[in-house]
Amino acid sequence: MKGVFVTGTDTDVGKTWVGQKIIQQLCKNGISVEPRKPIESGWPTDITKSDAWKLAYAANQEEKLDVVCPNRFLAAISPDRAAKIEHKLITIQQLSEECIGSCNSEEDFLYVEGAGGFYSPICSDGLNADLAKALNLPIILIAADKLGCINHTLLSIEAIERCGLNLMGVVLNQIDSQNTDTQNMNNFEDLSEKINYPIISTNDSSTFANNICSWFDH
Repeated sequence: MKGVFVTGTDTDVGKTWVGQKIIQQLCKNGISVEPRKPIESGWPTDITKSDAWKLAYAANQEEKLDVVCPNRFLAAISPDRAAKIEHKLITIQQLSEECIGSCNSEEDFLYVEGAGGFYSPICSDGLNADLAKALNLPIILIAADKLGCINHTLLSIEAIERCGLNLMGVVLNQIDSQNTDTQNMNNFEDLSEKINYPIISTNDSSTFANNICSWFDH
């Protein structure tokens, strides 16, 4: 099955914001996208504030929110711990089956967003890395373009490579463009000297999603 697994170097790096843009561009390109956020903690009272709803909305599938995100937990902590608090046992196999099982055809593009970083715990028996391996989808790594980004990105890339997964590329997400303390920083240039993967910055908001989607053509 065609698709991608989107992970981050950490939590709060903007995976969902980037994901919305990618999904919208894929849909514009005539691709049938099946978004999945298989487990989400910190589930809000207003469902439109959830990551899952935002991904579903980007694909015009708000009515399928139960399919997009079948596992929702209130505590704003790791999904693994949040599930334990609510006495629920969630497994990698379950999450994998929920991601794949409801896709309608081989032509569907499965877009899966993990929770937190690549090595963050996602359920009772595994990490995001384990779900990525179970799905065996190419990886897009999202990194917040800030101080410390290079270390986090290189560690995450090493982890992805150790899992034997295909890293399509890295997205540097502009989280805080007003931070003058880092105005002389150039993570794009510095990372480009250290890795052999494509890097795209969200700095150019009009083109970055289309550039990412071009990765899927190769």
